[in-house]
Amino acid sequence: MIGNLYNKFRRITTNQLYFPEIDGIRFLAIVLVILFHIHGYFTGKSDIKFTDNPAQYDLLNTFLSNGGRGVELFFVLSGFILCLPFAHHYINSGKAVSLKKYYLRRVTRLEPPYFIAMCVLFLIHLSARMVAPSVLLPHWLASLAYSHDLIYHRPPMLTVVAWSLEIEIQFYLLAPFLFRLLALHKHLRRTLLTIAIVALIIIQVLYIPTFLSIYGFAQYFLIGILLADFYVSDTAAGIFAQKWVVPAAIICLIAIIYLPINAKDVSNIELVLIRLGFLFTIGVLYYSILKNETLKKIFSFKFIPIIGGMCYSIYLLHYTIISILGRLTLKMHFTSYYLPNLVLQIVLLSIPILIISSIFYLYVERPFMSSKWVDKLMKKDKHLETTNMPPEG
Repeated sequence: MIGNLYNKFRRITTNQLYFPEIDGIRFLAIVLVILFHIHGYFTGKSDIKFTDNPAQYDLLNTFLSNGGRGVELFFVLSGFILCLPFAHHYINSGKAVSLKKYYLRRVTRLEPPYFIAMCVLFLIHLSARMVAPSVLLPHWLASLAYSHDLIYHRPPMLTVVAWSLEIEIQFYLLAPFLFRLLALHKHLRRTLLTIAIVALIIIQVLYIPTFLSIYGFAQYFLIGILLADFYVSDTAAGIFAQKWVVPAAIICLIAIIYLPINAKDVSNIELVLIRLGFLFTIGVLYYSILKNETLKKIFSFKFIPIIGGMCYSIYLLHYTIISILGRLTLKMHFTSYYLPNLVLQIVLLSIPILIISSIFYLYVERPFMSSKWVDKLMKKDKHLETTNMPPEG
């Protein structure tokens, strides 16, 4: 029964190859994001007069406040996954990647669930009557075109989390041209990618982005490309297979959570170094998971990759679920202490997030993971074109 449930929810891949540890990484990223938003909602909206001082849980609050870094983890993973087939082609003389199929896959895989989710969220906002339809409509259309931040210079109105999806789309468009770097000699392409990463971080520190766009996050996708290069080339695989890599990976994860990448009281040089350390630490953590058998097992354990595989559905819906149900859960108290009430909110909101997102994933997102629906649609269109052709002569 559990096996059938596992197969029913498992991610569908076009090449029939499935790496559960990658979905395990997605699990890590989406859990961090969910905790970040639940914590933010709880601390911002709760009217409990706490008996204790929430500030005494500094390490925990920092961990939860930095959970938004799960988005950066997604960006690195996107760069890596999209680059893999191109890396195999350029580095291992593998099959060439069709740009037509590449872009078609992006549209047919991501657009339908995104469009449906945005329409549902639009209707929810209309029914709530918080914003006039005439005001909401252009914001909805801008989100459908993945251009809300570019137009309004602020996060999308329907769901603020959609800002990162707009950046993902910007990368998808540029990615095949960036992947051509992998056709260069190994040392040259790695040097160029590293220089580009360092240069981007320096420029961003000196010229702070005024709104969310690929400009502020391109380095994360570039480290994903560099990671794909190392992975396909099997660089230092023997080193990362060692047992000591497991505790090293734990240290990397702690550093990713706690490095002060937005510190205000440091010099520009220090901030550049911190952000470089943060970025390459993500790369080391990912490479450790991909090359170390013990870490693979941990990130592939039971339903961790299943939940990770649903991350797109969860990401699209979780913020709205928190916003709607949080009004009810905040009325539920467990003593007047900070920590038990925080845990209570995490439990009360995580369960409906998982249930609702699972339903959306199973009946909306997962069917579009398969390329068969596109093939059937194209065959149907060809059939219609044939039957509707005027008789010859």
